Amino acid sequence: MSDTTGAVSRNTEYLLIETIRQVGVSNYSLIARLTGLSAETVRYKVNKQLGKLGLGILVNVDYAQLGFTMGMLVVKPDQNAGRTWLDRASYLILISKVMGQEKYVCLYALPNRFKKKYLDSIMELQKLGLVDEFESSEISWIRYPPMRSEFFDLDAGRWKVDWKRVDMTQSEMGPTSHLINVDAKIDYIDTKILRYMQEDPTISPSKIAKNLGANARTIRYHYAEHVQKGKLILGNNVRWTKGMVPGRAPEIMQIAVLFKNLEPEELNSVRKLCNKIPFTLLEASFENRGYFAFMDVPLEYFHETMSYLDRNTSLIATKKEMIILDPTKTQFLNVPDELYDKERGWRLLQIQSPTAAVETHNPNIEN
Repeated sequence: MSDTTGAVSRNTEYLLIETIRQVGVSNYSLIARLTGLSAETVRYKVNKQLGKLGLGILVNVDYAQLGFTMGMLVVKPDQNAGRTWLDRASYLILISKVMGQEKYVCLYALPNRFKKKYLDSIMELQKLGLVDEFESSEISWIRYPPMRSEFFDLDAGRWKVDWKRVDMTQSEMGPTSHLINVDAKIDYIDTKILRYMQEDPTISPSKIAKNLGANARTIRYHYAEHVQKGKLILGNNVRWTKGMVPGRAPEIMQIAVLFKNLEPEELNSVRKLCNKIPFTLLEASFENRGYFAFMDVPLEYFHETMSYLDRNTSLIATKKEMIILDPTKTQFLNVPDELYDKERGWRLLQIQSPTAAVETHNPNIEN
């Protein structure tokens, strides 16, 4: 009897994870209807049980729907500048330091019209001596593969990967955002809702209203009409966070896999390969037929993952770069709501001198 009960429980957990991926976690009643659980059971599992299993939730914003462009920055700051350049760089959504080097791999997302000025501002940091060199590549699409729960042991709260099954995976998974040049209708309240949802995926519109000191009806309207109908949220991913417990040595290795100058069939093959690896958190394609994948790899699977990648990319090894990142110095950043002005819309800080910065804005972006 106990074995049967345990199996039912595990099936329920897997169903919950898949349902969260589809609809998020801000509406317990909706999850309850889709899973057959009570709303209180859903609340308990989301707030208590997932955490005990070492699982967290990421809200992935669709920056294309915000009218943003995205890109990857590889930066080598001046040895004496340290992180000073980061204090002057805005619109970053991922910052990760290369292990053992003074080098950073970053992703940025910003309004389309700021693209040239933004790169000019990074070049200005170079002129000021804060950055030795940098390389920027514009992203054409970005995808967030879901947690492959079939390779995760919910009883032990650890991965249990069968590489033969991984190899047989045929279909690519995860919501994809294609970066298109549009001016989205987004306002001040929308940016705040997105930021609060990223900070706490379980937060309700009424709680956001309380935090902002705003009318609850207004927040519910913006949430329903702008965030949901406008599809500003690309998806909700469950992520294994047990490997990054504050105060303890990380149990993960983070890897950036970069490919450049791929032929179309090579890009297609690499995309399918990295998408099927259970530890891939995000992947993107960028200009000049480039590809990037970011992986959270548990220590116990590090060598197997590296071997799997090497084995399946041996014919294009000269186009590949494997970068080991420092998980203690990786940051995922929220929508930069502090750069949205109620009256003027999105702002950009342009560097003028070591002690001054000029604030610019785009009057053509809707408030």
